Amino acid sequence: MSGHGFTAWAVLALAWFAGAFGGGAALAWLYKRLHPQLAFYKLWALWTMLLAGVAALVIGWGWV
Repeated sequence: MSGHGFTAWAVLALAWFAGAFGGGAALAWLYKRLHPQLAFYKLWALWTMLLAGVAALVIGWGWV
C-alpha cells in the first residue's frame, strides 16, 4: 500500500470517528432535552453506535 493511500484512509477514519462522536453528542444533547430522566452518556453511546454503523455500511458498500 502506498503512503498516499494510507493517508487518505487515515483521514477518512479520523473524519468518521469525529463525525460519529460529535454527531452522537449533539443528538444525545437534543434527546436529553426532550427526556431529562435519561442518562446523557447512554444516549451518547447509542447515537454514536448508530451513526458509526451507518457510516460503516455506507463506506463498505461504496456509496461515498
